[in-house]
Amino acid sequence: MEETFELTELQPEDLETIKVDSLAELDSLIAEKFNLFVRPYSTDIRAALELVAWDLENSDAPHFELFRVEEHSLPGLPFVASFIPNGVWGYGETAPLAICQAALFRHKQIKFELSVNSYSSERT
Repeated sequence: MEETFELTELQPEDLETIKVDSLAELDSLIAEKFNLFVRPYSTDIRAALELVAWDLENSDAPHFELFRVEEHSLPGLPFVASFIPNGVWGYGETAPLAICQAALFRHKQIKFELSVNSYSSERT
């Protein structure tokens, strides 16, 4: 049996951009938008996989892919994730960040911009 489903094209005016100053702020944003408990979604792969479980429970046609492809990715962003077959990818320095980016984009039409300085200081 062949599955059919329609994916609507996201228009730039439909996309909300939210600036976050820390990974903790990103985690709070994810918890708020997905109605989940605040956890370290942006740094812990187990927590980030809760977004995959959310997709499985809340999508008509759930789909998830995660790859690490350093030679074919954006510089410094080896992880790519997607919740859409042949669709938009979320890129990240880590797998949890790629999952967070893809989930917010696909399910909540949100693009987050993380302050580079705050990200660097939290990682050290």
